[in-house]
Amino acid sequence: MDRKEFFRKSLQSSIACSGLLLSTGHAALSEPNCQQQEAKDRSQKFKEDWLISLMRNMDGQLEKGERESLMVACGRDCARRGAMKLAESCKGDVGKLVESLAGFLGKEGNYIEGNTVHLTYTKCYCHLVDQGPERLSETYCNCSRGWVLEMFETAAAKPVEVEVLQTIKRGAPSCKFIVKV
Repeated sequence: MDRKEFFRKSLQSSIACSGLLLSTGHAALSEPNCQQQEAKDRSQKFKEDWLISLMRNMDGQLEKGERESLMVACGRDCARRGAMKLAESCKGDVGKLVESLAGFLGKEGNYIEGNTVHLTYTKCYCHLVDQGPERLSETYCNCSRGWVLEMFETAAAKPVEVEVLQTIKRGAPSCKFIVKV
């Protein structure tokens, strides 16, 4: 086959593949990618359904205080596995932690006023549920409360109080916390 013939056949093959893409909605070569995406979607749906079931069962079988304590403990563990270096670098200076978090979360809604810290998240930062489900039991966001507690108690080097005002997973447009230091 000469060079001219090679290019002609290559062009014909490309046109045929393009036609297949247009007529079927996806190229035959991308079929494994579609299957991988479908498997990923099924896996995500399974995880979401399992988590919803867990929350429903916790809400139905445990007292409110037990549920909250369990989720706060999970949030504290999450903070220890991830962001503690930031909190430890701010030890003794809660304002520095607020400033650092505001640099990540955005300045609006993230500030300190006297001994009260205002935190606002414009998106859910929990890697377990940031992709879904859209709504969760009120119990779940006590995990975030635990994360905030661990971070601010570390920076303040003393106990603090954290109140969850609203969360995205409870249906609000943002997550808002008040921290009393």
